[in-house]
Amino acid sequence: MTEHPSGRKEDHQKKEVVVSNKPAPEKKEGLFAYFKSSWTEFKKVVWPSRDEAVKMTVFVIIFVAVLAAFIYAADTIISWLFFDVLLNRKG
Repeated sequence: MTEHPSGRKEDHQKKEVVVSNKPAPEKKEGLFAYFKSSWTEFKKVVWPSRDEAVKMTVFVIIFVAVLAAFIYAADTIISWLFFDVLLNRKG
């Protein structure tokens, strides 16, 4: 173990941080409470602007096209190596 510059070993302990003195709210159960909390969370969402959404969509389409081309090329090369080169050598 390494020692600290002061020469003593310090114990690393978890320290609990108290954020509020208020008691935790009671958990509501039921379908209505679920939809109410879902709507509350839904209102917190920060939606991208139209320009950002278009840019991200174009990026995803290009990325998928490049990935599909890579997978197609890799599959074609592996198929060619396996079926044409390896199997025809033995025959």
